[in-house]
Amino acid sequence: MPSTMASVKHLPANGGPAFANLGQTISFKAEPEDTDDALFLFEHRMPPTLGVPAHTERNYEAFYVLEGTLEIEGDGQRYRLGPGEFLSLRPGVVHSLHNPGPGMVRILTLVSPGSQHARFFTTVAEPIEDPSNPPTPGAPPDFERMAAVGRECGIEFLPPPEPNDRGQA
Repeated sequence: MPSTMASVKHLPANGGPAFANLGQTISFKAEPEDTDDALFLFEHRMPPTLGVPAHTERNYEAFYVLEGTLEIEGDGQRYRLGPGEFLSLRPGVVHSLHNPGPGMVRILTLVSPGSQHARFFTTVAEPIEDPSNPPTPGAPPDFERMAAVGRECGIEFLPPPEPNDRGQA
């Protein structure tokens, strides 16, 4: 299979295809087609109190915090990462992300291989022009649709906790 990779890719600040999902933004940097699916690198901006629900996936995933505070619950343990801190996960590890605030968190996320992850975002998220300004979430997310698309892309979301289970850990 011939390579579709360019020898060099440069993006300005806030460059790359951008999408909004769950009140957060994702900006693609190194796309799977840029790397023969070796990796997918994206910048994730998450406003305070928001997060990504618990899930597993078939890919390796790594997080590097650029600004703010990111809480990751991985394999039953909670990690609190600040700027310059890094955490990686092997395929199959149950994990969730949360921004405890008070400010925005910016994360570089690396996924390998990355094509299924990129397809998930391009399917469930809305294209946007300005990734530095996440839109306010509207209606509650359609968890069933997100879970169905996730399954097609190798991402298994755990069911949301029952209302009487919230706050119990």
